Amino acid sequence: MGYIHTMNTAIKSSLAEQLMTFTREMLLSAQAGDWEKLTGLEKARLPLLNKVFSQGIADKVELAREVLSIDEKTKSLAEAEMPVIQNELLKIKNSGKASAAYQAIQGFTSSNK
Repeated sequence: MGYIHTMNTAIKSSLAEQLMTFTREMLLSAQAGDWEKLTGLEKARLPLLNKVFSQGIADKVELAREVLSIDEKTKSLAEAEMPVIQNELLKIKNSGKASAAYQAIQGFTSSNK
């Protein structure tokens, strides 16, 4: 019985370590402005997060606090970047409208010749 309990504890510990690795990598990605990598890490981390906390957080309060603390930093960086991303998306949208207008003008002038 002791061996199995030790193995289960080791597996849980290993999952907790993996969770912290993903969480730290997400913060580093946010700090580097690598939003695509951050999104991929977040998707990969979700099943691990669910597995680690599937039985609640009572015996993992410190781990939960650590994950939440790092996640808050990551979230703050992402929120600070939102206006920049929205501005870039607006530029792309407007350039598409400009391109469509130019093509409409080209079509109009070509048909009038």
